[in-house]
Amino acid sequence: MQFSLTQRIIIKLYSTKFKIIQKFSPQKAAASFLKLFFTPYLTHRKAERPAIFHKAEKLSFDFNGFNIRGFRWKSNVQGAPTVLICHGMNSCAYRFEKYIQLLTQQHFTVLAFDAQGHGQSEGKFLNAAVYGDIIVEIENRFGPLDGIIAHSVGGMATSFAMEKINDAKKNVVLIAPATETTSQLDIFFRLLNLPLSYRLMVNEEIERTRGLPPAWYSTSRAVHHFKANILWIHDTDDLICPYSDTLKIQEEGLPYIKFVTTSGLGHNKIYRDAGIQKMIVDFLKQQQ
Repeated sequence: MQFSLTQRIIIKLYSTKFKIIQKFSPQKAAASFLKLFFTPYLTHRKAERPAIFHKAEKLSFDFNGFNIRGFRWKSNVQGAPTVLICHGMNSCAYRFEKYIQLLTQQHFTVLAFDAQGHGQSEGKFLNAAVYGDIIVEIENRFGPLDGIIAHSVGGMATSFAMEKINDAKKNVVLIAPATETTSQLDIFFRLLNLPLSYRLMVNEEIERTRGLPPAWYSTSRAVHHFKANILWIHDTDDLICPYSDTLKIQEEGLPYIKFVTTSGLGHNKIYRDAGIQKMIVDFLKQQQ
């Protein structure tokens, strides 16, 4: 992964900051690390709104004191299925303009919300557990949802939401989902060049504040606890959410999960690929 000079300087500054804080207060150092880990560096608050979003019904609701904003394209076909689109970290609903076009052409009702701290929604931080609770709230307020399309951390969040919703009739598409939080932490620790002792402190801080170890926050774990028709698409060249994390769950051969492996698309090109977009829309159509 290549970084600009400015990015390398910022990474070095954060690494030094965390190591200094650790000397005075390990707990504060771990909390400071997690604060950065859950902070989007891109929010897209000033992004230009694609034309199709001007045709949408604007929606919003309060979630833990933050206003969560979204959009709905309502089908004029009675009884049309409803699909929710969930973006990933450092992204927003606008990025999924093409999916909205394709789904509305097939007479789906489409919902797309900006997660907390992203796009037009309020907040500064986001993690998969909070995102999952937001998805449950969307289900309760604007559902029932017939399908969910989710990318990256949105995929992990969807798996946590489905554990609570547990509706076998739902159709779930996971595009390059964040599979293991432990792997995401590993990547972040390598990026900041922090020692193993720091990692142990962060593990303890997660368990102290959340009551569960980092390994619990796992898409592979969660998919065992709900039944749905799942299409899981992942690329072998994904450097953000490693393909290797999916191997164990693939080997288990759960009958309700269809895995599709791609190569050369990485983490973000995969959801923008026209062939993948068609595959996803066809999957949702076939399940109706």
